[in-house]
Amino acid sequence: MKGNTMLKRLLIALMALLMLLSPALSEEGAPFLDIIYAPKQGDARDLTPYCTIKADNNQKNAFRLTDRDYDTRFNSEGFNIYTNEKAYGMYICFDDDPKGFRVYQYVDGTAYMAEYPADGYLHQYIPLDGATQIRVEPSEAKAKWFSVKEVYVLSSGNIPRYVQVWEQPDNACDIMVLFAHPDDEMLFFGGVIPYFAGELKQDVVAAVITPSNKLRKSELLNALWAAGMKNYPVMGPFSDKHSKRLNTAYDYFGKNKVRGYIVELFRKYRPETVFTHDIEGEYGHGMHRMCADAAIYAFDAAADSAAFPNTAAAYGTHGVKKLYIHLSETNPEVFDWDMPLEYFEGLTGFEVAQAAYSLHKSQHRYEQFSVEPKDSPYSCYKFGLHMQRD
Repeated sequence: MKGNTMLKRLLIALMALLMLLSPALSEEGAPFLDIIYAPKQGDARDLTPYCTIKADNNQKNAFRLTDRDYDTRFNSEGFNIYTNEKAYGMYICFDDDPKGFRVYQYVDGTAYMAEYPADGYLHQYIPLDGATQIRVEPSEAKAKWFSVKEVYVLSSGNIPRYVQVWEQPDNACDIMVLFAHPDDEMLFFGGVIPYFAGELKQDVVAAVITPSNKLRKSELLNALWAAGMKNYPVMGPFSDKHSKRLNTAYDYFGKNKVRGYIVELFRKYRPETVFTHDIEGEYGHGMHRMCADAAIYAFDAAADSAAFPNTAAAYGTHGVKKLYIHLSETNPEVFDWDMPLEYFEGLTGFEVAQAAYSLHKSQHRYEQFSVEPKDSPYSCYKFGLHMQRD
């Protein structure tokens, strides 16, 4: 009986956090609206199903703007949205990093324009002032980057919890989670982000060294937001290369370049504590190994002005106080990801991590991957305080 109760609770949690992908969930998701992401009193309503969308070109594919599938996109030179009820917000999810775009809104017969510069937010919330017509277009004509995955139009009211309103991380964070690929942050780090970012509201920066591709960037944003993040993640410059050896991984990109990049991250965001991968790469992945090895190197190098002096001049040196390595036997610690979290209405950090991983939909074809439980060889509960500084 106890096992059935736990399974039911987990299934409810998974479906509840899937609400982040769309306020208009499919029929099979509807019974789970009463857990976390159910509409709260005073929340803005989704007006998108009642809007008319007209594209400058490619009208036949305009439906992709509202199909709630992050694996489809709509390419256009611009589009107009018409709504009978006044709109006070728009949530837009781009396919590629925006290079600058304009939003026109028509309020009581008067047109207003706002210019949005390139800031890297793939998913953005745009406040409106009671518009009945909205136009979105790139700042430059025929911009090749202008491709949109999803658009939501919102009524008056509080911003719903599924809408991602990101902040840029500042230069003094509490914790940095340094990981190789989108989904590793849940598979191997479990409750780190739900507990520290969601429950404790600490300043957490998620830094992924290879964002892999456009779809996985969006999935990462959905998963991080579900897990309580507010800081926009730092997405590294490295491509996704598979290897089983640390030296092979370094050879792909250049050891000095990788180490310099991690040193720069430590100096720029100045974390007090860093969590990163297993030295052996969990199941042996070379890029996981590279994260751990470069972080160990950067622990001392980031505090040394003679190492990579260009970033020392730009950001100053910085000494990380604690470096936690996944599965390390140095000062081992088992974190408690099984405590109920108030921010997630009683779900545990482990359950939230499982639910957030469910948003990495493109990776579900790999059946061997799941958030690693406490008794797993790759347990997401187990870290070692590998290095520390007084």
